Order: sequence, then C-alpha cells, then structure tokens
Amino acid sequence: MKYLSKAFPSVKIKWRLHEGKEHGVIVDTVPNNTSLVIIPDAGSSQFEEHKKLKEMGMDVIVLDHHECDEESKDAIVVNSQLSPEYENKQFSGVGIVYKFCKALDEKLGLNYADNYLDLVAIGNIADSQDMRSLETRYFVDKGLKNLKNKLLVALYEKQAYPTKGIVNIKNTEFYINPLINACIRVGTMEEKTQLMKALLESDELIYYKRKKEYEPIEVNTARMLGNVKNKQTKMRDTSIPLIKEKIEEKGLLMNKLLIVDVTNILDKNLTGLVANKLKDEYQRGTLLFRYNTEKQALTGSLRGNDKGELTDLKSFLIDVGKFDFVEGHANAAGFQIKPENMIEVNNIINEKLKNISNEIYYDVDFIFTTKSLSKTFILEISKCKDTWSNGVHEPLIAIKDVEVNSEEIYLNGKTSKTLKFVINGIEYIKFFTREEEWHELKGKGERLFIDIIGKGAVNEWNGEVIPQIVIEDYEVTQAKKKKFVF
Repeated sequence: MKYLSKAFPSVKIKWRLHEGKEHGVIVDTVPNNTSLVIIPDAGSSQFEEHKKLKEMGMDVIVLDHHECDEESKDAIVVNSQLSPEYENKQFSGVGIVYKFCKALDEKLGLNYADNYLDLVAIGNIADSQDMRSLETRYFVDKGLKNLKNKLLVALYEKQAYPTKGIVNIKNTEFYINPLINACIRVGTMEEKTQLMKALLESDELIYYKRKKEYEPIEVNTARMLGNVKNKQTKMRDTSIPLIKEKIEEKGLLMNKLLIVDVTNILDKNLTGLVANKLKDEYQRGTLLFRYNTEKQALTGSLRGNDKGELTDLKSFLIDVGKFDFVEGHANAAGFQIKPENMIEVNNIINEKLKNISNEIYYDVDFIFTTKSLSKTFILEISKCKDTWSNGVHEPLIAIKDVEVNSEEIYLNGKTSKTLKFVINGIEYIKFFTREEEWHELKGKGERLFIDIIGKGAVNEWNGEVIPQIVIEDYEVTQAKKKKFVF
C-alpha cells in the first residue's frame, strides 16, 4: 500500500482487516466501485471468489506463497509455489509482495521497493521461513540492518531491555513479532486498526491519558501492543488449567496424540498458541478443536512435536484420509473434520502409532562433562548469536554428570522464576521454573548428578561477561550424600 501510494499518488486504496484470523478475500465486503482487488499472503485457492469478483467487473491479483494445486483462471496469481522456475519456496507472502513491487520498479523505472525491506524481514521471521534459503536470508539480514518503519523502530526501542539493543532474527522472533501477533489474535478491531495505521506510518497523534499529552501513533501503538500481549497471556493462562483438568478427567494422555475438545473453554484465536504450549508440556503432537456451528464440523489447530519420532504431523494426518482438510506447515497447521469421524480417527491414530513412544529425542551438536566444557567455548558460540534462525539452529549442548550440591541450586525472581547454579564459573540457568519443580529437584538428595541439555549464552552485567548454559531439559541420574572437603 505504501509502495502504490508513492508510485501512483492519485490511487485510491481501501483496506480491510478480518475480525479474527480468517484468510483471503470475503466477496461481500468488497465495495461495488472497486476496480482491482489485491489479496496478499492468501487467496491462491479461492477460485469461486475470483470468479465472482471477475463477474462483478473487478480484476484480481493474488500475491501468495501457500501451496496450491493449480492456477486460477479468473485471477492473476503470483505464487512462488506454482512457479517451477522460481527455486526459493521459503519466501513468505511479504516476500512475494516485495518481488511484485520490484517488478513494478523495473516496469516504471523506479526504485521504491527496497524502502520496505524491513517489513520483508519482519514478515519472513514471523512466518518461520527457513533461513537456509540464501535469498530469504539475504533480504532478512538486509532489512534488519535498515529499520525504517516508524512502528518497528518504536517497538525495538520499547523492547530495548530484553533485546539489549541488539537487532537480530532471534530478538525479533521472541520480543517484537509476538506483540504484533497478539494484537491480531486478541486485539479489538480498534486496536488492530491502530496497528495498521501505525505500520502505514500515519502522522496521527494519540492522546496518552497517563501523561495527559498527545504522542506519535507509533509510540502509543508500541505501548498498546505490549498491553495486548499481556492480555493474551492472561487469557491463555486462564484457559490452560481448564484444558489440563479436562485432559486428566477424560484420560486423554492414554492416546498417542493429545486431542482435546476446547469448545467453550478457549478463545478460537488462541487455539494454535495454546496447542503449542501443551505440545511442549506433554511432549506429544497436540490437536485442539471446537464445534463450528456454521460449518457443522470440528475445526482447530495442530502442533507437532518435532523432538519425537513423528516429524511431520500434517502429512501423517492427511494420510489418515478422514479429515476434510489439513493445511499449513508440517508441525503447525489448521484442520477440519466431521464430528462423526473423530472417534474413528483417534482409534486409527492409536493403531498407526502403537509402536512409537512419546520419548523425547535431542539431536545434540556437542557432548561435554563439566571438566571439558570451557568458558571460551561458550563465548565463541555466543559470538554467532546473529546467525541463529529457523533452519540454522543454535547448537544444542549436552553436559553429562553435572555434579552439584542441592543447597547450591537457587530460584530467583518474583514472577518469572529462574533456576540457577554455578559450576567452574559457568552459570546454569533454567527460565520459567515452577517453585514446585525447584523443591522437587532439591528433595532428590544432598548431592545430585544431572544430565543437562542446553544452549550457550552470555550474561553481560556491569562490564562483566559471564558464560551461561540455558537449560532446556535435564534428568537427575544419581543422588548421593553431600561431599565435605576438610
């Protein structure tokens, strides 16, 4: 939209946002006097909608990257998945929009498209594109080095403490995009509209009640997004105990996949988010669904456990052959199924996976003991922090037989608790540790031997650089009496 407004100053653009997380165009919402409809990041398979819009005298351009079986006869479809000559299939919808604008640059003799590479970067990170694609990685790196969008700059300023002022893929993934995603999931239409205006770099001023003054829309929106993210967290944390109660009540962990009916328990826009949380906690593929009255079907989201033996949950469920559709990524997708088929599908799944355990597998890059693990190694690993991304994973480290007195294991923090102990000048920390877990760990014995899986990091404080192992998982292998040195 910013490109078109700059390239064609007289163009009249109308835009709309969906109420929830719907995808594609809704024909009834398109104004009658429209001459061109552009559908970004969706719409390749909306053949009926394309035909209706064409019959209404409107041209349609689809700028998309999702898989599609055939090209529409009633729309111009720009889709990397449909092009045998375009090798990069790991460029998200925002990347296709960028390519389209570059083509307009060439046609019109302009050079505007590169002004929006920061948006290309943010979008590809948000859509978890594989950064082993050199083209995608090139544009992401270039975009992050040239943040221009006022809202993105304001968001990074707001998140300066957790990001430590470092603009890279991981910080964008963990501290910037979740704020935008939260607004799309649970924000009001007013909040989503303000987000859109801020991304479009409106000059509007918003009144900030606390300070009793007007401030730029991007500054106000950055704060607002933080509040919406907190609201989403509260909604999620309210629903999860109810779902867990149902899991226990119904004995759902007896099944090979965790399948839960969350009708009237969970906001539909949080389905994927909560499925991911439960997948991590129970370490198994998770399907959450609800009854859709309009479609008279069960619709929901799935998240696969890529640390297990089943590495592509989407393909597995498609092969079951009972779903209306399963669409999305290998371990993050949406699905629809007829209510009468669900029990049969659960039985089929249990039979097909009967020889697959729910054990967790870690594909580690290094195995150390506390004696062989050096501070220098961790510091060298941390220098590569700007490299880590989807497909270029941060190295996973196993440390065997970590020996520590239980009284030296601390729990810090008021709300977000962090477990911590120090061995040979290296801090071992585990974020978001429950107090019950800490007490249980300390209660296993006076001196513990622990196998740890984690990642290398550094903590910089008052000019001191402290190497860390951020614990992802651990197992106590032995417990002995405390060793005294006289």
